[in-house]
Amino acid sequence: MSKTQSANASAPNLGWLWGLLGGVLLAIIVGLGVYFYMLSAIERASGTTPDGTEEQGGPPADAGPPPTSVKVAQVKTQVMQQRVMVVGRLMEVKRSTVAAEIEGRVTELLTPAGREVVGGQTVIARIDPVWSNLAVEQAKADLASAQATARQSARELVLLENLAKRNATDPQAIDDARAKAESDAAKVLAFEAALHRAQESRKRVDIIAPFDGIVSAKLTEKGQWLDAGSSVVEVVSTGEIDAVIDVPEQIISQVPKGTPIELTITALNLTITGEVIAINPDGSNAARSYPVKVRVDDRDGLLKVGMSVTARVPIRAEKKYMVVPRDAVQYAATGPQVWMSLVMPSSAPGSMPQGIPMDVDVLFGVDGQFAIEPKPKMQGMNLSAGMDVVIEGAERLWPTRPMIVMKGDGPSDSEPIDGASSDAAPGDEVKPQQ
Repeated sequence: MSKTQSANASAPNLGWLWGLLGGVLLAIIVGLGVYFYMLSAIERASGTTPDGTEEQGGPPADAGPPPTSVKVAQVKTQVMQQRVMVVGRLMEVKRSTVAAEIEGRVTELLTPAGREVVGGQTVIARIDPVWSNLAVEQAKADLASAQATARQSARELVLLENLAKRNATDPQAIDDARAKAESDAAKVLAFEAALHRAQESRKRVDIIAPFDGIVSAKLTEKGQWLDAGSSVVEVVSTGEIDAVIDVPEQIISQVPKGTPIELTITALNLTITGEVIAINPDGSNAARSYPVKVRVDDRDGLLKVGMSVTARVPIRAEKKYMVVPRDAVQYAATGPQVWMSLVMPSSAPGSMPQGIPMDVDVLFGVDGQFAIEPKPKMQGMNLSAGMDVVIEGAERLWPTRPMIVMKGDGPSDSEPIDGASSDAAPGDEVKPQQ
């Protein structure tokens, strides 16, 4: 072993001493920081400055939690009718495939798809009248021949009857003449009917719209030969239109014929009112619902077949409900609740109102409002009409926190009119009470 290695082995190891001194120094620094922080906090709480003077405008040492600003609106009561939302679509009142009544070649096709037609007036298409004209002429000739034969038979019968008066003829001959005259007269009637038929068929060369509507499809072309009964165009009616909605079986008994139903046309953002005209009793579909027809005016063709509709179907009689703005309802772990703005009876005069939560049942939506039913937990602590509820700032509240109150927009202050109804808004995640 060298002398250098021997000296290093005999020298004391001082690393642990430096580590100990560093740890002590760090602990002193942290302790001083905590001390000055606590001192500052005590000074702020006591309302004094570091030099011992009183801080101007600071709260007293026994001050409670600071108030928060909120907006409130009044609780109202209103006569309404609970409704549920069901969907459907618009359907035509009438749809017809217009056909040719006689055979012939199409010489004119006057109404392409999309053309409006007037029932009993608009000519949809024309068929070549040549064969109809010939049929009329033939029927006239047949009738003239039958009339001539009938006149001859009638004269012969008269002659024989005159001879019989002088006993100059055989009675059998008279009977035969009478039968022939009657037969020829009947033939005249038959040929008159044939002529009338031919004349009516000639009128059918013009194919007329059966009712007011719009041509939805063209089913033939100019120059095509049509047999009697061949399709020409398809027409859907205008003027009125039906909304077919699927009403669940639980409420179908509450929707009799004549019930007014309010419909929202989704594509047009339009709300109109119709009347139930028919209920299909076949509820065999898997959804357990019944098709219900609601008839409305088609607004000069603004409403189109196939458009989606949302119907508000009444399910209860009108009654008075407690109503709050939708923004007043908050959702906590215990369910929906509203925050009441109350000055507690034990508070000093001039005290600020405090926020008190109240659990509620949300019955249904009413446009920008909710119909609710309070669920008080303490006797005497209940929600009633005229009280204020928080509609903005409730997320900053805890029970009894003071509030700086500002009035907000709530339900209408006007008195409700008996018989008025409101509608359950789409999207409410609230099931109607049974």
